[in-house]
Amino acid sequence: MSAIVAIQNATRMLTAAEREQIAGLIDNLRAKSRELNSEASKLDRAAKTEATKRNTLLTKIHLIDPDFQVTEGQSSEDLKTVLADAKSYKANKAKEDKRRTRLEKKWNDSGFEGECPEMDNDTLDAYIKTLLERRRDAEKAAKKLKSQASSAENKRKNLYEKLTKLGLKPDEHSTMEDLQALHSRHNQSEKQRAKDERDIKKFRKQLDDLILKNPDAGINNVPNDAGPNTLENAVKNARETRDLFKKAQKEQDKQLKAQERADKKAAEQQKKNDEKAHKLANKAAGIKGPNKNGFYQAFTAWITDQIAAGNINQSDVDDVGGKGKYNSIRWKEMSDSEKKDPLAPWNRISA
Repeated sequence: MSAIVAIQNATRMLTAAEREQIAGLIDNLRAKSRELNSEASKLDRAAKTEATKRNTLLTKIHLIDPDFQVTEGQSSEDLKTVLADAKSYKANKAKEDKRRTRLEKKWNDSGFEGECPEMDNDTLDAYIKTLLERRRDAEKAAKKLKSQASSAENKRKNLYEKLTKLGLKPDEHSTMEDLQALHSRHNQSEKQRAKDERDIKKFRKQLDDLILKNPDAGINNVPNDAGPNTLENAVKNARETRDLFKKAQKEQDKQLKAQERADKKAAEQQKKNDEKAHKLANKAAGIKGPNKNGFYQAFTAWITDQIAAGNINQSDVDDVGGKGKYNSIRWKEMSDSEKKDPLAPWNRISA
C-alpha cells in the first residue's frame, strides 16, 4: 500500500480530540510536498540531461556509423563505449587508408607491372617487400656476374701480357683456359730446365770427384756439354768402375798377404828345419848347445850364492813359498834389458 493511501485512510480515522494536531500535520505535508517537488525537479533535469547526452552520443555515433541502431536498455555508458569503439574504428580505418595510399604509391614508384593488387594492407606490404627483395637479389646477382666477367677479362688480359713478355706470343683472342694451359707448359718447361741445370752441376761434380779420387781406376769422362741423363749414367758407370777396381785391389792385396803369410810360414819352417839339423849335427859331433834359458839359470845361481853369503834373509825366501817362488818373483820384477844386462852380477859370474 502506498504512503498516499495510508495517509488518506488515517485522515478518515481522525477524531475531535486530535483536531488540534491537524495543523502540524498539514505543515509537515506542505514541507514534504516542497521536498518532493524539489526532488522531482532534480529528477526531471537529470532525465533531460540523460536524454541530451544520449541524443548527443547517438548523433556522434551516427556521424561515424549512420546505420547504427540503438537497442533497448542501452545506457549512456554503453553508448559511450560504442562511440569510443566507433572512433577507434574510424581512426584505424583512416590510418589503414593512409597506409593503403602509401603502399599503392610504393607499388607505382617501384615500377611493378599491372595495377596494385587487391589485398589487405599487411599482405600487400609483405608482397611488395618480397618483390623488392627479389629485385635486389637479381640486381645483386647480375652485378656480381658482371663483376666476375670483368675480373675474368682483366685476369685474361694480365696473363696474356705476362705470356707476351715471356716471349711466348699467344693468340690475341685466346681464352683464359688456353692461356693458362700455355702458362702451365711454360712453367713446367722452366722447372725442367732448372732441374736439368741442377742435375748437370750435381752429376758433373760427382763425376769429377770420382775421377780425382780414383785416378788409377780407369773411369771414363764425358764431354763438357753432356746432358743430365748422360752425366747421371756416367756417374753410375764411374761408381761401378771404381767399385770393381777397389774389389780387384782388395783381391790382389788379399793374394799378396796370403803369399806373404805362406812365405813367412815356409821361412819359419825352414828355420826350424835348419836348427833341428844343426842340433843333430852338433849332437853327432859331440858339441853341446847353449843353455836355453842361461840368464835365468845364472840369476838363480847368484840368488843361491846371495842366500849363502847372508845378503838375502832366508826368512824372506820362506815367506813367499820357497826359493823357487822367490826366484820367480824377483825375476819378474826386472825388465828384459835388466835380465840380460852383461854388467849384472849374475851375468858376470856366468861369463
